[in-house]
Amino acid sequence: MRKLILIDGNALLHRAYHAYPPLSSPKGELINAVYGFSAMLLSVLDKLSPTHVAVAWDVHGATFRKQEFEDYKANRGPMDEELVGQIDRTKEVVQKLNIPQFGIEGYEADDIIGTLSRMAGEENDTQVVIVTGDRDSLQLIKGNKIVVFLPIQNHHNQSVVFDEDKVKEVYGLYPKQIIDLKSLMGDPSDNIPGVKGIGKVTATKLIQEFGSLHDIYENIEVSKLSPRIKMLLVSDKEMADKSYHLATIDQKVPLELNWDDCLLTNYDKVGVVSLFEELNFKSLVAKLPKDSWEKEVQDVFI
Repeated sequence: MRKLILIDGNALLHRAYHAYPPLSSPKGELINAVYGFSAMLLSVLDKLSPTHVAVAWDVHGATFRKQEFEDYKANRGPMDEELVGQIDRTKEVVQKLNIPQFGIEGYEADDIIGTLSRMAGEENDTQVVIVTGDRDSLQLIKGNKIVVFLPIQNHHNQSVVFDEDKVKEVYGLYPKQIIDLKSLMGDPSDNIPGVKGIGKVTATKLIQEFGSLHDIYENIEVSKLSPRIKMLLVSDKEMADKSYHLATIDQKVPLELNWDDCLLTNYDKVGVVSLFEELNFKSLVAKLPKDSWEKEVQDVFI
């Protein structure tokens, strides 16, 4: 069975930057985020044992969401210069591992992952695991075929895998209804407004009762909702619709998925070892996945 790991590069890099103290290479280059990203990437590959891998990145410039809603993510400050300076080095590590990297102007990494997961999910005998720190991707889950892996999400330092059942357990909703939830309660991290006065509990109850944002408004006049809830919903319908659109991951980004390019063993291990030695990542060398030659040797003796 083919297992494709789709990694949200920005999410992992931010997590690495804040998780690891300042660290410099022998040449004085700041590399704490590069090291943390590399360590987490190799840990994910070891833990999930994929056959194929790809990494998605946000790129500089306004996305279609920002163009449609100026306040989208307006609450976020600029990226730390110390982190900006480590992006190219991090991408070099990914490139040396021969893992394809996607970044398309006008779209977010989530949209790229959404599109790649849709394409891969249409294939037989293929499982997709999305690796991210962002729960927006929960809307992409399909049974056990497309799942989301959230590295270290709680004080027990345990990673969490979300499949459809886990989403139902935690949220009381189906994965696709996460979009409806955000359209009502909003999302402060992305500055998505939602409906003023509607919080998570009320939003969840409304979706459980009606099924979707569309069905809520379709039946609002004949429903037994309280006058206050009706008033809140009616007065902010335009923003609810806008929030729904902003929260929806675009799964039709113009890109192609090449399975051969994503094959994990298809890389130059000597080149990666050389880069790791230059950066003083010697402790990570033993964690590198088997390259094609090692895989062939292993297959011969099995």
